[in-house]
Amino acid sequence: MKAFPSHKLQGLSLQFVLIVPFVLQIFGAVGLVGYLSLRNGQQAVNELSDQLMARTSRSVDQHLTSYLSIPHKLSQMNADAVQMGLLDVRDRQTIGKYFWHQMQAYDLTYLGIGLTTGAGVGAARYDSKTVTIDDWVAKLPNNVSNYDLDAEGNRLRVNSRFDYDLFKESWYTAPIKAGKPVWSRIYTWNSPYGPYITASAGQPLYDAKRQLLGMVGADIHLLKLSEFLQNLDVTKTGQVFILERSGLLIANSGKAQPFKVVKNEVERLNGSDSTDATIQAVAKQLQQRFNGFGTLTNAELQFDFQGERHHVRVAPWRDQYGLDWLVVVSVPESAFMGQINANTRTTLLLCLAALAGATILGFYTSRWITRPILRLSAATRAIAAGDLDQRVEANGIQELSSLSLSFNAMAGQLRDSFNALEASNAE
Repeated sequence: MKAFPSHKLQGLSLQFVLIVPFVLQIFGAVGLVGYLSLRNGQQAVNELSDQLMARTSRSVDQHLTSYLSIPHKLSQMNADAVQMGLLDVRDRQTIGKYFWHQMQAYDLTYLGIGLTTGAGVGAARYDSKTVTIDDWVAKLPNNVSNYDLDAEGNRLRVNSRFDYDLFKESWYTAPIKAGKPVWSRIYTWNSPYGPYITASAGQPLYDAKRQLLGMVGADIHLLKLSEFLQNLDVTKTGQVFILERSGLLIANSGKAQPFKVVKNEVERLNGSDSTDATIQAVAKQLQQRFNGFGTLTNAELQFDFQGERHHVRVAPWRDQYGLDWLVVVSVPESAFMGQINANTRTTLLLCLAALAGATILGFYTSRWITRPILRLSAATRAIAAGDLDQRVEANGIQELSSLSLSFNAMAGQLRDSFNALEASNAE
């Protein structure tokens, strides 16, 4: 018999057919899972950043509303006390002690009253801790005496004397000019205790006959707003800062101060001039994209800075007394991507492990299937070559075991037929 020409066989091997499509399916599934994981991670970043920045903006808004309402409430309370005759504006000693008691209950920087005569009195917390009394008359020079106080608010001694012209101070002139409660411009002073930056809430003061007596006012130290911002959770990775519409910084959450001292004078900084690189970059982006801060309302944007994506949210904050500020929250994408990247890496590693496992499993499975088929093929070629003494062992696969039994039966029948034919020919 002529042997079967095995070199003329064409087509793909069974092992290749079994392994490659299976691996390609697994690889496609792994790639799709990885892509969806990355896409969902980016969506999660956007959602988390929006939620975090919105929550931070609400916290700042609530604090500003609560904290900045106190000066006006006290000014109204003190104006009512004068109008009802409970406080005599001529008795500055009593009024000073009254202000001292209020300063024990409220975290303010200054409580004062300025009269149309040019005289006045106020309780001050210049060093942010100790309350002293300023008492002044109209006539310069050295018309102001600053008093040290005992534990009951009584005057002990004069700490210092200095010049003070009430009629040139915006905390007095602004509410008088407006004829209603307003905020005056932000006041800066490089005091012996450090930079002194305050916003003053003032209210015109009238007697029972609606005659103008002067004004009452209350100040807050704006650096306390920076202290609040520094305690927000978002500031561990991001920045929160407050701007006036002019672009001047009110407060910020970073270590950089929103002012600088030049020749012993306190100068407030624009956001774009901040020594904090992130605040500076965000302020410049806002100026460029919205053509300044004058008409800027609620806004969200993203930009790249120092090789990293930053998410920014801007929300205006206003009150009925004239304040119009912008609260800006900036968070780098890395604040959210750490855990997301870790989860994504874990997912990809698991997918690659599944791919490797499926490939190895497919290899051994195909080998388990193809080996008996290859033995059957070899036995078939041997029979074709004339070697009829062939037998194929059955394995654990039912179909292949059935095929092996059928082949063995066929080989036995062929062998018997050839033996009978040879015997017949011999006879």
